Order: sequence, then C-alpha cells, then structure tokens
Amino acid sequence: MNIIYAPLRVLLSAWSLSALAWSQVQTEGRPPATKAVWLDELNLANAVIALNRRFHGYYVCRGRSCQASSQFPANHEGLTKMKTTVLFTCYLACALCARVAAAEKLVVVENGRAMAARYAGASWEEGSGGVATEGTGRFLLAAKNPDAGDFRVTARLKLARLGGTAAAFVINDSHVGFDGRGNRFFTEGSLFGGAVRLLGAADEWVQPEVAFTFEAVRGQDVTRFLINDHEICRIEKWHGPVMRIGFRPWRNRITIERFEVQGNLIDPPPLAELTGDPLFSSGHVQLPVVDISQETNRQVVIAAGTETIYQGHPTTLLLSDGKTMFWVWTIGHGGPCGPMARSDDGGLRWQRLDDTLPKGFCGHHNCPSLYRMVDPAGTERLWVFSAEPNMPRIMSEDRGKTWSEMKPLGFPCVMTFSSVVRLKDGGYAGLYHRKGPKGLQVLQSNTADGGLTWSEPRVVAEVEGKDPCEPFAFRSPDGNELCCLMRENTHKRVSLMMFSQDEAKTWSQPVDTPWGLTGDRHAGVRAPDGRLVIAFRDKAPGSPTGGHFVAWVGSYDDIRQGKPGQCRVKLLHGYHEWDCGYPGMEVLPDGTIVATTYIKYHPGKEKNSVVSTRFTMKDIDRLLAAVPGAGIPAGATQAR
Repeated sequence: MNIIYAPLRVLLSAWSLSALAWSQVQTEGRPPATKAVWLDELNLANAVIALNRRFHGYYVCRGRSCQASSQFPANHEGLTKMKTTVLFTCYLACALCARVAAAEKLVVVENGRAMAARYAGASWEEGSGGVATEGTGRFLLAAKNPDAGDFRVTARLKLARLGGTAAAFVINDSHVGFDGRGNRFFTEGSLFGGAVRLLGAADEWVQPEVAFTFEAVRGQDVTRFLINDHEICRIEKWHGPVMRIGFRPWRNRITIERFEVQGNLIDPPPLAELTGDPLFSSGHVQLPVVDISQETNRQVVIAAGTETIYQGHPTTLLLSDGKTMFWVWTIGHGGPCGPMARSDDGGLRWQRLDDTLPKGFCGHHNCPSLYRMVDPAGTERLWVFSAEPNMPRIMSEDRGKTWSEMKPLGFPCVMTFSSVVRLKDGGYAGLYHRKGPKGLQVLQSNTADGGLTWSEPRVVAEVEGKDPCEPFAFRSPDGNELCCLMRENTHKRVSLMMFSQDEAKTWSQPVDTPWGLTGDRHAGVRAPDGRLVIAFRDKAPGSPTGGHFVAWVGSYDDIRQGKPGQCRVKLLHGYHEWDCGYPGMEVLPDGTIVATTYIKYHPGKEKNSVVSTRFTMKDIDRLLAAVPGAGIPAGATQAR
C-alpha cells in the first residue's frame, strides 16, 4: 500500500505551529522553552507514543534531535489547550498512520553492523564507525528492494575524501553520485536519461570524513534524492520496481552508519558476478554474448597474411545494386595503401584490382576509407580517402571500373574521414580526427558537390582528459537526429557519443556510451528488423571478449538512453591481444550482414589477414535463445 505523505505534512505543519505557540505560554519572566518543533512524518507513530506520556514534561526538538525538557507552560489554561489539541492531533495521526503501518521497514545497516545487506564484488568491514570499504567493483545492497509504489530510503554515511571519485548511491542500473568531476553531484544510467549529467556543487553539502544524511523518497509521481534535506535531483513519473538499491565507493572509501529501506518490499533478483570496471555494473553482467567466431563456414579470407606480409585496416563499400562490393586496405599497420578488391556476389568471391589503380595510390598511407557520394546533378562518385600525405584521395565516376588521382584535401589528420553521413539538403558531413594542443580532436568538413570540394574543417569534439577519435556517425530511425560514436583513446573508461538535431551544424557535448559499446573504430548497419548492429575492436573494461572483433546489438533508444542493449556477438577470434577491428559493415538485400576486419587469423608466425564473416539476425536470435539467462530477444520487437 502506498505511503501517504501530503496529508501528514499538512497535519504536522499545523501541529508544529501549535506547539510553537504553546511554547510562548510562560510564567512571567521565563523564556520560551523551544524555538522549533520538527517531526519526521514516517516516524509519526513513534511520536504519538511519546506524546501520550504524562504531561509533566514535553520534548524540545531541534533538527532531528529531541530531548525531554522540564520547562513547560505553567499557565493552566495554556496547558489545558495544549493537552486537548495534542490529543486531537494524535487521534488524526493514528488514523493516517494505519496506512503508513502497511509499509515494511528493512534495517540494512545499524550501529556499524550489516543487518540485512548483500555484497557484490567483495565484503565490507564492520566496525564501531560503520560498515566500510573502498575500491571499484564493490557494492553494498539491501537484502530486499521496494516494489512498484512509494518508498523511502534513509542513510547516514561519510566519504574519506573528495576529488571526482564517483562514490554514489545505486538504484537499478543508475547512480546518484556524491563526488563527480569538479566536485559536483552527478547522475548516470537509464533512470536519468543515459549518460553522465553533472549537477550542483557537492562540497557545499558533503565534506571529507563528515557524516551526512541521504534520502531517496518516491511519492506523488516524483522520486526525490536529498542530502541533508537538500534536494539534488529528482525523477518524474517513475513507478517501476527497484531491482537493486545500495551504495558503491568506487575510487573512494565509504562508511555507512545507518541504512534503512521502507515500502512494499520484495526479494531482489540474484546478484550477477561483477568484474572489471564498467560504467554501470549492469552494463556487462546483463549483456549476453553470442559466439560465432569459430564457425569457419561463415568466413571469407579476402587477403591472407603471411610471415612477412601484414594485411591491415580495411573498409568496405556496397553499391546500390546490393551485390557489388569493394574493399580497400593497407600493407602493414597504418602502412602504404595499394590493395583493392571487388566482389560481384555480395562478398563471397572477389578479384584484386591493384593493377588498375593510379600509381600514386601506393604512396598514400594509413587506413583508407571508401565512400559513395552523389552530387546535386545526380552524378555518382566513389571515393577513397587516406590519411597521409595531407589527406590524399582517388575517385571513380564509372562505378569503380577506372580510378583517377585527385588533389589532396590538405587537412592534417591522424586518420582521414572515418565516417561520411548524408544530410537532408543533399550534402555530406565528413568526420575525422587529428592531434590538438591538449589531446585528440574530432573535426568535421562538409561537401555540397558530391565530394569534389570540402569546407574548412572545424572542431566538433574535444574532451578534457580524454581522447575522442575515429568517429562513426549515423541517423536515428525517425531521421531527425544524428548520433556519433567515438573511440576514447585513453581507454580509462568507456567510449564516447554525441548527438546533433540540426543536421550536424552543432553537436552536443560528448558523453559516455553504454558499457557494451566500448571499443575502437565503430562501424554499423541497421538490420531489416530495425535493430542496430555495430562492430568494433572490443575494449570494454572487464569484457570476456576483450581485444576480439565483436558487434553490439540493440536499438537506437538503447544508445540514446544509455541502456545496455540486447547482446554482443563475438564475430572473429584474434590471436593477438588487441590488433583487429577497423571494420567494414554491409547489409545485403536478403538481410545477410557482412562484417570485415583485419585480424591475426591463425596462431603462429602468420601476420594479420583481411577476413569477413556473414550472419543474419535470425542466426543471432536462434543462438541467443540458447544462452543461459538471455531470455527472449527483445530487440526484434523494438520500434523500427
């Protein structure tokens, strides 16, 4: 049954004002006994018991501390009014408390002892000061959670230090943080719209080694989060059950003196094993993995590595006929360009085109990218851009039969355009990255004539303390927004993402992606059923497929709201600890997805090869159904 707040607040306000007036009833020359009266509405039943004592004394309350006082109104008439009004107040309070009494209270921590707690990651220490621990991957959670409906969580705790430690309150897959970047409160997770959001200054309310009170209260369609009675954030119209609730120290030491949960309590789901250092603990413990990496019947070797030849960094292009496909790649890691291959059957068989390309193409270096663009007059051009020297390029106007060397764009870069996305006005936005004065920067240049000329580049992403690079931009299902995923090259946490709602004229501040999208050099397609399939080199902290060629499967809403997604797919196994990725991703008319990468395909002395693997979403759903705990594939029913 719901806990009723508003009527009690009104009632208690009247009671408090009456008590304050009664305190003015005094004998001549005697000062008032109290200046304020306070009562916690959820502890009203205890107050009623106290007020039924004999009236030879009464309680003076300041803040949350109450003590008996020998100073009471000597005026008999005032005392009589006091007795009558208090008794009437108690009568009404008891009637209202009948509903409050239906809410169960769970004492999780009391007097430094864990009474009803669960631990994830590692146990906490018990002592006279409270239950304490420090370090990432450690959680203290309540043994029962509030179900749908109103609830209240109260705790008293302290932090050992401040300085962007990410110590936080945990609720479902989300956090209310006590010490974020710049010593500010923060929120993160699906309950708060996904990515990290910095709030007000934390050091105004939280100090090192000073205990503070934290509350989470849901009632009347609002969930409020308070520190020392100060609201730091809220959630509107969230009524769902709580799957986990508790605290984490992360890069801090946290001591919990008291922790209580009140509401309609239910048993929680089993705790999954927590490993690594993901942004959200739910990010990888709830994300099943489908492994097709050993199914060699799906795989096609485009260019085999040898003991002396390293095949690296491919990209692909599927033409509008749905079957003609091109590959370009380099010899060596970031080495010279030159190889190109073509397939006329969707990637099953191929032929090399190296000898038909301009001689100067072999002098281009580092990660060529392949795109098709159409100018306002309808002329189709195929382009290959490379990084060095000065972003050189070659072009074809006859669907890849012949190629011409074009003037370099002259844009200094680490990588050339890793993404080109078409805009509603018929132009294209190209995104790439370079070294800036404080780290890596993502830049954008536009073309309005099908790739012949490009605008002066401008910086669209630069993040202090992080290195955004290798952007991958794509359009939302409704067509009204662009999303850009970016590799984060410090690899301290997860990847980055930003959004544009004005056709790439402006971009939002980059924020963290969901854990499952953490990787290097994203590239993706939209499957026929609407799901996104995005491939990359896996760099997610604690991932069981770290360093291999993987794909994330989920909806656009999963990305936008910071949700984990549906699953991950291990596409190919690499026999090097990290050297793979830089994928080409194409979807054929029959729904077959062709994912291409460079990878150390065999153990031993052979260097990297260019390899593709093929699958459909029906294949993934069938295999996913056999993964323990994966459940019914939810992505297939999500909005297209």
